[in-house]
This record gives sequence, C-alpha cells and structure tokens, in this order.
Amino acid sequence: MSDNLISFSKDAAKTLGISEAILLYALTNTLKPSKEDFISFEDVLEQLNFWEEEKIKTLLKKLQLKGLITFDEGVKEVYLMNLKKEELATKVQPYFEERSESFIEKNWKPEEALIEQSGEYGIPRNFVLSQVKDFLLLHKEKNDSSHSWGIKFLRFVIKQWRKQEISDFKESRRKPLEQSWVPDDDAMKILTNSGIEKEFIKNEIPEFILYWSDKGEISDSWNTKFISQIRRQWAKNQHLIENTESPYPIKESWRPSEDFYQVLELTGISKKFADSQIYEFILYWKETGQSHNSWNSKFIQHVKYQWQRQEKFGPKETIKEVEKRIESSWEIKPSEDTSSTKPRSSKKKIHSRLQELKEKHRL
Repeated sequence: MSDNLISFSKDAAKTLGISEAILLYALTNTLKPSKEDFISFEDVLEQLNFWEEEKIKTLLKKLQLKGLITFDEGVKEVYLMNLKKEELATKVQPYFEERSESFIEKNWKPEEALIEQSGEYGIPRNFVLSQVKDFLLLHKEKNDSSHSWGIKFLRFVIKQWRKQEISDFKESRRKPLEQSWVPDDDAMKILTNSGIEKEFIKNEIPEFILYWSDKGEISDSWNTKFISQIRRQWAKNQHLIENTESPYPIKESWRPSEDFYQVLELTGISKKFADSQIYEFILYWKETGQSHNSWNSKFIQHVKYQWQRQEKFGPKETIKEVEKRIESSWEIKPSEDTSSTKPRSSKKKIHSRLQELKEKHRL
C-alpha cells in the first residue's frame, strides 16, 4: 500500500468485503508489529486516515469475529494472533478455499459481523433478523447453492430495506382529499392537451371531491385519479354530442336521446328524476335564448347538478316539493266578490316573491 494506491486481496474482498480486505492487507503487509507482536491502533489510524476512527474499530471487530486478528480496544492494540506474516497467510488462505458452494442450512443465521455491517447501511438490527425466515424460505424453495450465504443475505436485506423505505415514504404522503383541493398545473395541462375543454374539467371538480370524500379514501395520487376520472367522463360526454356542425336553440319539444339514458345509468341517478328536470331545463334555456351543439351534454350536467343539490338538501323532501309548499303557504284565496283580475295579480306576486326567495337561498 503506497501513499497513492490501495492494495487488497481479490479473494478477501469477495469473501469479507472490500473494506475488510483493505484493512487486512494493511495489517499483514504494510503495518509492522512491534517487538511485542502487536500493532498500535494509532498506527492503524494514521495509515488509514481516509476512514473515521469508529469505522476502523468496526472493521477490526469484524476481522476479529472471523478469527483473523485480536483487537484489544481497551489498550488500543491489534494482535496478529502471535503469528508471522507467512503463518497468518497460511491461516487466511484455507478460510477462502473452504468457501465452496453449498446449500443453505435449515437453521442458518447471519453472523454478528454481518448484522453490524447492515447497520452501516442504516438498517436496524431487528429488521435484519426479521428477514431471516423469508430468506431461508426463498432459497430453500429455489434449491440454491452459494459460496457465501452471508453476502447473499446482506444483499437481500438491503433490497428489502429499500422497498420498505419507499413504502414508508409513499404512506407518509397519503392523505384524504380536502374540500379545497384543485388539480395541479401538470394535471390540467395533460387534460387540456388531450382536447378536453377547460370549462368541462372545472365543472367536474366538485363531483370528484364529493365522490372521494364520501368514500373516505386516502391517497398520494389524487391528480392521477382526477385525470382518469375526467377522461372517462369526457368520453361519456362525447357520446351525447349530436351530429350537428353549428349550435342551435332548444325547442319546446326537445327530449333527451337514448344515448343520454345509457350514460345516466352509469351515474346512479334515476330516470324518473332526470325526466322531472326536463321542463325546467327547457324553460331556462328558452328564456336565455342561447344555442348549443349538444343539449344532451348540457342536460346531463344540469341533472347531475340538481341531483347533488337534492342530496345535500335531504332525502325527505325534494326542492320541487319545497317550492310547492312555499307557494301554497303564500297563496291568497280570493273572496267570492273579488274580480277575476285579482287572483291573476296575486299569482304573479307570489311567483315574483318565490323567485326572489329562490335566488336568495340559491334554490
């Protein structure tokens, strides 16, 4: 080992690990034992100054567990088992040669040094030990053989630990959908680039929030779920578009098509409820005088909106029933001698007041 180059045994690196092989080479070839046949820990620190002191101590303990050295941490001395370099080489060589391929033993367990080495990767001891059973089962079923089950186990543990870290990270990001949630810019860009109208996307946000809030689900990918849902809803919506190139005003005789009812079945809204909205829908759009390419698309949006309003209002009484009850409570019954113009005037007044109330309370 020179000032600029590090040497180590290839066989030692394969069996012990690169760090252990470097340290072993330094102890047996570069550092010279004193007259008392030990190497000062201070000399080891000086020679291998690219490592922290605790790192070197850990590696020395691993070599000691292999029976290759003795490390007295109290007096900070490293002993080469009272052997000369040639004798130590003779001791080390069989250690590598005996590592022929073998099947894993039924009661195999990782050595303490390997568990400590796992700690260098930030893997806790209890996690390492928890993987032994799965490791044994895996290689018993595969009927594998290996030169070093320890190294194989270490790789297995590291891989499982990385999976666990990824899983824990994902779990920490999972959360319920907030009422104020909106899709991010990337999600909006993906959808608009697909040809989906921005207005359509925004109109679907409340329904998306309502659906997933009711389910009480948590997720770390609400934008992905939103993109999928919008694409499905857009595809359904496209089936409702009539084959007309130019927009046209709604007719009093307009009725939703069969395609509309097929899409309606997928929403969970009853046909009876949808049909009850036709008159109000036609009346509103005739008053606005607007024209559209697809009245089916407009009507499905209207029905879904009214359905959500009714769900929030309560199942016992529909909005239409509330309006009827309010109008009835305001009705002024004319006396027998009242002229025919007064009831008509009263009805207009009632209707006007009802409209004011509806606008005030967004009914």
